[in-house]
Amino acid sequence: MGSRELLPSRRPKIQERFREFIQYLNKKYAKDILAKFVITLGDEFQGLLLSATPVPDLMWDIDQRFTDRDLRVGVGFGVLTTPIQEEAINVDGPALYNARAAIENARRKRSLGGVFFGFGEADQVMNGIAHLLSFHRSELTHQQLRIAELMREGRTQLEAAEHLKISRQAVSKQVKSMGWGAYAEAEQAWRVFIEKWVDPPLEKKSAKTHH
Repeated sequence: MGSRELLPSRRPKIQERFREFIQYLNKKYAKDILAKFVITLGDEFQGLLLSATPVPDLMWDIDQRFTDRDLRVGVGFGVLTTPIQEEAINVDGPALYNARAAIENARRKRSLGGVFFGFGEADQVMNGIAHLLSFHRSELTHQQLRIAELMREGRTQLEAAEHLKISRQAVSKQVKSMGWGAYAEAEQAWRVFIEKWVDPPLEKKSAKTHH
């Protein structure tokens, strides 16, 4: 968002960090990717996923790993009318149209955290949870986000305290004040919803396609 507002002196460094961020996504989500994320224009990128399973983690990383500018994210489901390549370039078909519609919706409504189109009745739930979690993250301080990052990795409060070189009591206080329990519960509910109500229909459609 707002990439055209960047001063010419800042643009090269931010574009380099943007490229590094895309490389990070391709490395971390290698097993979940059908076609690698690739920069299609100076400030836009796209990729193809095998399923919706990594979406909660992907939204977190997009929000937290690239902090130079906010990123709008549109996720579309559908078939493709073009061959799958190593990188998600020269893509066409309903999947792309839905993703573009999602991006346009995100732009129009100034939505962050991901906008989802093409998942049928699951759209409303996917969007609702994504925007709720995004708003929650936007209210956290830098230290709270660092603690949340560690907690998402499975660290205990003691391990988070040792990593950040602060007391366990300080971590406990921040965990309570930032509503970590509610956030973690909502994110887990999102994962369960995707596993039970989004990915199974996708797998069935994929099986039909293979036959």
